[in-house]
Amino acid sequence: MRRMLSKQLVLMALCWGCLVAVGHTAEPSTPGPSIVVEADGKVMAVPDQARLTVAVETQAPQAEAAAQENARRAEALVKALKQSLAPDDQVKTLGYRLSPVYAPKNKSGPPVIKAYQAVHRFQVKLKGPERLGPVIDLALKNGASGVNGPFWEHSRLEEVQRQAAVAALERARRLAEALAQSQGLKIKGVEKITTGLRYLPRRAAGEAMRLAAAAPATPIEVGEEEIKASVQVVFQLAP
Repeated sequence: MRRMLSKQLVLMALCWGCLVAVGHTAEPSTPGPSIVVEADGKVMAVPDQARLTVAVETQAPQAEAAAQENARRAEALVKALKQSLAPDDQVKTLGYRLSPVYAPKNKSGPPVIKAYQAVHRFQVKLKGPERLGPVIDLALKNGASGVNGPFWEHSRLEEVQRQAAVAALERARRLAEALAQSQGLKIKGVEKITTGLRYLPRRAAGEAMRLAAAAPATPIEVGEEEIKASVQVVFQLAP
């Protein structure tokens, strides 16, 4: 009985010693000084793609007549566009709507339908923005009632965004080095990086264009755009 009790006491003592040793090794080390820096970077790039919204609008006393006339004009428009577009360009339907047009409200009676309107909207995507003017003129001459856009795009957007993010990071590091040097410290490493990208497709001047008789060719100018990126970096410092 005494021997068994002695063995249990010895095992308890060993276990306690292990717990104490583990407790000492698990103590976290004190982190060194750090600095948080935010910076922006940007890259200038010329868009090489563009989007247009082209609408065919028709109106008639009867719904079927409005729809049939819209179908005739839309078919002619799509045929003309497809004949002039390059293989990499694209035209597709964005939406179709057939709805009644009501006469001005009369307080003494219910709403009166005076006509029906059909609207077929197409999106035209061009890989060469330099062809925007001729495409707009072609659309207006072949059944389009209005054009909205253009909206600029970049085929190399991801690559340009990376360049902007790297520029932001380099700027953040220069700022951190200057701040650290002012306190007699230096950059030891990077603990954390958070990035943010900002790009909104820009619309050219002249949001909408309507068909005009004997109109001159539509001039479209493509300019540079800013693609921006921001970073927040935690730098580790050392004496």
